[in-house]
Amino acid sequence: MLKTTKKIVGYVVTVAIMGIGLLAATGCGTVQPYERGKLAHPTMAAGDMTGFGESHLRAISEGAIGGSGGTGSGCGCN
Repeated sequence: MLKTTKKIVGYVVTVAIMGIGLLAATGCGTVQPYERGKLAHPTMAAGDMTGFGESHLRAISEGAIGGSGGTGSGCGCN
């Protein structure tokens, strides 16, 4: 009976620590007023890609390929 109680307490403590760790690892942060100009720069917007070259460049640099048919190694080397 004592071993079962210890297992339950250990499980609850483990889940609580994992929950606190997940909450602490969220990506929320405060943006200072002087940093907002950098985030609002036009190059930060995904926008509409005009051609295959730009979509290929974005796929390589971000590692996100979606329907363009191209592949990349992440460094620009094919």
